[in-house]
Amino acid sequence: MTLGLPDHLVGTSVGRALAQATHWFGLTCLVGALVSIAVLGISHPSAQIGVSLIGILSMAILLFLLSRHRTVLLSVAYLLVGAVVTYVVSVTLLGLPELFHSSDVFLVSMPKMALLMVGGVGTGALVGVLWGTAGFILAETVTVIAALETGVPYHPDAFTVSTYLFLVGVMLVSGLGRRRHRPVQLAMHRALQEDQSRLLRHELDVRAVALSQDTTLNQLVALVHAHPGPLGPHLAAGIRETVDTLHGTSWLTDSDERLSGPDGWLDSAVYSAIERCRDRGLVVEVTGERAALGRLDAVADRELGLAVQQCLINVILHAGIVSAEVVIESTDHDLSVMVMDAGRGFTESETGADRLGLRQAVRRRIERLGGSVTIMTRPGAGTSVLLTVPAPPGDAVERPGTGAASGPASDPAGDTASDAGIGWPL
Repeated sequence: MTLGLPDHLVGTSVGRALAQATHWFGLTCLVGALVSIAVLGISHPSAQIGVSLIGILSMAILLFLLSRHRTVLLSVAYLLVGAVVTYVVSVTLLGLPELFHSSDVFLVSMPKMALLMVGGVGTGALVGVLWGTAGFILAETVTVIAALETGVPYHPDAFTVSTYLFLVGVMLVSGLGRRRHRPVQLAMHRALQEDQSRLLRHELDVRAVALSQDTTLNQLVALVHAHPGPLGPHLAAGIRETVDTLHGTSWLTDSDERLSGPDGWLDSAVYSAIERCRDRGLVVEVTGERAALGRLDAVADRELGLAVQQCLINVILHAGIVSAEVVIESTDHDLSVMVMDAGRGFTESETGADRLGLRQAVRRRIERLGGSVTIMTRPGAGTSVLLTVPAPPGDAVERPGTGAASGPASDPAGDTASDAGIGWPL
């Protein structure tokens, strides 16, 4: 009986459940004995009945405390007090031979059955059986003594014996069931661990492919567009940074922090990606809510910047033109960046399986953030890639002009956004 829990939690959980069940059963027996003896005292009032009622009440209080605090000290106290109370109740009831002719009557058995319920204190099957056996021996011993003292014949009652056997049986079945199912449970946990490891490996593979696509392809494009001769300082520094990134392990974690400055646009990874592509000779016009990029956390900012960079690299490689437009819009719950070009376009379903730019470096990267990617293109009509990522609500941001209805917006790099944009057909 594994309950679907780890093996180290099964014993504690099952032990606690059995303890609660036995304690409630014992309290029920004591309440029944208390009410029955109180009714008996109405027709046969005596001091012994009053003492029996007080004893049963004290036994119930101890059992209640034991249900709240399962300690050895309380268990021993409950056994000792319960044995004395059972003896007093047995002497009191068997002292009425006209009503009780033998010791196996149900009313005498009720405090005895409650005494057995100390067995729930054990979290293990063997410990629980030992506590229950101790309660059973004490209950039967004091009953024999009471029967000899009152002269009433002693007969083992079926109620106490059946309760003891049932309690022991449940505990043994519980313990044996845990042992029998332990290999199965270990196999289930091992399979779960392997599945989690597989998902982690897949996640790392996706990130590694995207990283390789970003860094390697970016530097290859830079080399293609470089002038013949020695490498410039910026290009050499970029290649060294790429090599360090590929050899390092910092890309394995998302624990980096974004260095927030006064301007969410200038401090964003999207701005850095656009500047790198401008260095490669691409003319990029930026319009929209640039300051809204400051709402993104470090991971979303980095991943969105790399996805935008890949889109712009694709413009350089495949669009056949040297200009693109980036439009930034935001709502209360997300932020969207659209990269547009008026190039030759393509049919997405016909791209080869070896073309990993949009598939790995853009689509899967954005989907890992919980966002979405929409590609609108057709041959001869240009391409538009809409990247949408979740963004926490932020303060109202300044909205630069984004179209014919607004004036031109000055770009930090010196470019001026046109009123109508590139104007490629969707």
